Amino acid sequence: MEWYWWVLIGVGVVVIGYLKLKVWGKIMANAKAKKEAERRLQEEE
Repeated sequence: MEWYWWVLIGVGVVVIGYLKLKVWGKIMANAKAKKEAERRLQEEE
């Protein structure tokens, strides 16, 4: 394969990895916010 295919594959892997981390971060932030809200509800009761 030509060198530019390897560069394109490398860029694609980096972009996919970045998007995965970004989505994972959002999922974890939502889960943390949900747990915090549930904890506050438990404290109020």
